[in-house]
Amino acid sequence: MGNMDARSIARSLSELERRVVRHVDSRKPVSEIARAAGVSEVEAMRGLQYLSNKGVVVLTKEEKIVTTHTGKGKAYLEKPLPERRILDALKSGALSMDEIQNIVTPEELSGVLGLLKKYGLVRFENGKLHITEKGRNFVFPWEHKYGSPGELDEESYRILNRRGLVTRERLTTWFAEPTEMWAEVVNHLQDGLIDRITPELLRSGEWRKGDFRAYDVVSPVPKRYYGKPQPYYEFLRRVRERLYALGFQEEEPGEIVIPMFWNSDALFMPQDHPASDIHDIYFVSAPKTHADIPPEWAQLMEKVKEVHERAWGYKWSREKSSRLVLRSHATALSAFLLAQKPKIPGKYFTISRVFRPDEFDYKHLLEFNQLDGVVLSEDISFRDLLGILRDFAKEFAGTDRVRFKAGYFPFTEPSVELFVKHPEKGWIEIGGAGMFREELLEPFGIDVPVIAWGLGIGRFAMMELGIQDIREFYSKKLGYLRTAKRIWRV
Repeated sequence: MGNMDARSIARSLSELERRVVRHVDSRKPVSEIARAAGVSEVEAMRGLQYLSNKGVVVLTKEEKIVTTHTGKGKAYLEKPLPERRILDALKSGALSMDEIQNIVTPEELSGVLGLLKKYGLVRFENGKLHITEKGRNFVFPWEHKYGSPGELDEESYRILNRRGLVTRERLTTWFAEPTEMWAEVVNHLQDGLIDRITPELLRSGEWRKGDFRAYDVVSPVPKRYYGKPQPYYEFLRRVRERLYALGFQEEEPGEIVIPMFWNSDALFMPQDHPASDIHDIYFVSAPKTHADIPPEWAQLMEKVKEVHERAWGYKWSREKSSRLVLRSHATALSAFLLAQKPKIPGKYFTISRVFRPDEFDYKHLLEFNQLDGVVLSEDISFRDLLGILRDFAKEFAGTDRVRFKAGYFPFTEPSVELFVKHPEKGWIEIGGAGMFREELLEPFGIDVPVIAWGLGIGRFAMMELGIQDIREFYSKKLGYLRTAKRIWRV
């Protein structure tokens, strides 16, 4: 604010500031000031921030945790909870599970059946659900307080939250208080000041007679945030650009739901064998199998069958090979690429979505992107693969702190796992790589060495974006999105 006095400050205020400053009172909520001034709460907050920078008001905030119903939970404000509807129905007699599902939905039933049994309120007998003596007069601790979620005890909140009926959120309320200068500034306010020069003012000459608002070029102003690309997707875009510059071609993204043939069999992963259990898989419940096998697939399947039975020594099943799954690794796309007779020599990559039932934590997601690729060449070697992985760590994660560990994958030999050093989390695994085995390449008719890798591109992004939790990539938090690091090096 410099050495500006109250009169000078009053003359420098914008129209918005003049509107809101008049309604400031002792610790008055910003929402009330906005209503009194006839502006939106966002506009009022902006004007008050300017006034705060000029020392006219002081802004404070109060935060509290409030318990509220979710969208799903609000439905039960108009009707009884599922557990109450089931108990009331059972008071008239035992019911089969089909009859129970006429009272509650399958989703509601799955959420409360265990609860009813845990409290000893129901029992199964002769294929029917019976109410116990305890259940006839039982009242759940949360029933009478459901309409006022803030009054729920901790155990009741935990149970209802797990069922997706209530949640807690941080509520922030901003207040504005006048400083000692405020009254004097308000006393010197002038209406009708000219805020800006317009063509009309210049043409009419009115600007010569007008009284102009003074401009304060000293006071700090609130930081402004401008639109920018979503950080993670911007990172992926730049990784693609860098790979294009290195001479790689991008593979087709392919289908998310694929037969086990492409997900495992074509990669020399045996059916019903421990070697195939390198990670868990989501199976599709309906339809369970791929009905129509194209002729070109049928020929390749016969070749894969022959190699599997010869090398692994088991009876290969076409039915198991047709089982539909959610793609669990992008290496399945590399197998599909090999079937398309790629150019040799050639360099290919894909950044594709994959799905795995996994532990959900700072470095694991159930659905994530994987950077997969292959290089086919007569003179490619395992040493070249290690060099490529080291270059990827430098290019995409900005680190040369790299470790290699011998690994095992059914489709590569030799195999290696790549680790990089995260500044906060220590050494984290990025993914696996290796030389495709001859048994994998044989059905595709490829007789040159092929190096391959499947890397968790999200973990590279953790390093480059400077975050400690991979879940932040999909965050809706404006604080993170506004301040997230921009990518320039990739």
